[in-house]
Amino acid sequence: MYVKLKKLTLFLNKNMQNLDLIKLFGSKCRAKILEKFFLDYASANDVNYHMRALSRELEEQINSIKRELDNLENLWLLTSYSENKKKFFVLNKNFALMDEFKNIFLKTYDPLQNLVKFFEAREWLDLVLINSSLSKRLFEKSNNIVDIFLIWELEKEDFNDYLAKIFFNKKIKYAVINKDDFHTRIEYNDKLIFDILNQEKNMILRDAIWVEKYLN
Repeated sequence: MYVKLKKLTLFLNKNMQNLDLIKLFGSKCRAKILEKFFLDYASANDVNYHMRALSRELEEQINSIKRELDNLENLWLLTSYSENKKKFFVLNKNFALMDEFKNIFLKTYDPLQNLVKFFEAREWLDLVLINSSLSKRLFEKSNNIVDIFLIWELEKEDFNDYLAKIFFNKKIKYAVINKDDFHTRIEYNDKLIFDILNQEKNMILRDAIWVEKYLN
């Protein structure tokens, strides 16, 4: 089994984000559980989970969560312990294929999908510009001035918490300014603003103020 998974990891290495984890791991629920555990592990977050907390976070039925957690424990991928009459599950750090599984999930996880959903629900933003390099931020460093550029208002504390969640505490650089400040900076040819707007791999998710006319 170890040799086969090593070959699978090498074969998929160049195009991992197209890998269907549901087919690989047997069910959507199991794939989501494993992704959660291994991305936490890859981000140096030694987290334990109770089944009800996982059910809420992953939006899966409690019975499905319980069944898959028990299956994964029987496969030695997870271990468990009891505290205050509750059963908590953690990754089995002695599992022989820890690094192989971690690399699979790192290379298939795309946080951009979560960001798009987040901003779709915030229609008041005049500009939502994100850099597509964020899709690989869990295992690649960034040279961007900012990764996300927003115009209007956003609750920064909530946004910081959300970014920490989907990027597993990796540092994400972003800037938020109001529309008047943006136009003033454009009028005075603010180099920083123009450099941000013209970064390579930028993606505009929303543009209510015709920012595109300032792009090179």
